[in-house]
Amino acid sequence: MVQFAQIGRTGKLSSRKTTHFKLLHEESGVPYNEMLFFDDCNWGDHVGDVGNVYGVIGYRTPYGLQLSEFYDGLASYNKAAKDREWAAG
Repeated sequence: MVQFAQIGRTGKLSSRKTTHFKLLHEESGVPYNEMLFFDDCNWGDHVGDVGNVYGVIGYRTPYGLQLSEFYDGLASYNKAAKDREWAAG
């Protein structure tokens, strides 16, 4: 795990999480498809947006992150990683 402060809408950040993930990728060097994003937003689909633009694996948690959702998100990430390995041959 790594920690980078990409919260808010100041500086280079906007309300679209794609700006946050672009900076996270640039600052960390972590490939987009190796990121896991939990989002508690209940008014938009940031998970879908970031996934469609960059391929980030995400899991929506509109009422806050519960332990079961954390495990579900990890399972989604694990499945995507296995699918990448299978596709790579």
